[in-house]
Amino acid sequence: MDNLPIQFASNFISIILVGVLIYSFLKHKKGINVIAKLDELKEQNLLTQDDINYISKNEREYKEKSEKADALAKLLMPIFILIVGVLFIYLPTSEAMIHLNAFVVAFILIQLNKINKKNTYTLLKDLKRSANKEEN
Repeated sequence: MDNLPIQFASNFISIILVGVLIYSFLKHKKGINVIAKLDELKEQNLLTQDDINYISKNEREYKEKSEKADALAKLLMPIFILIVGVLFIYLPTSEAMIHLNAFVVAFILIQLNKINKKNTYTLLKDLKRSANKEEN
């Protein structure tokens, strides 16, 4: 118990990242459900001014979030490649593969965050555009 193998740390980090991935998925799903309900209201011509303001506010917010997530993904890509390269240079292949799982999960998390933010922004932008057409 004095020295836990580093594999445990790598696996523990992977498990935590999978938990974060599941949490972010559920949070994103909740946001998409709100957008779907707003779209239903738009189809029925029942959008209020508060709904339109909510759509506009969130569209601007998700535009910024999408840009930040894209920049983060672009920044972290070479860092991930560098770290994985160092792992394979300094560790035996079998041990490097054990640690690689944490980086793969982190990469997936970063990419899904980028995709989710961009898709949410696109949905809100389209909803705002169609709500403004109906308003005019």
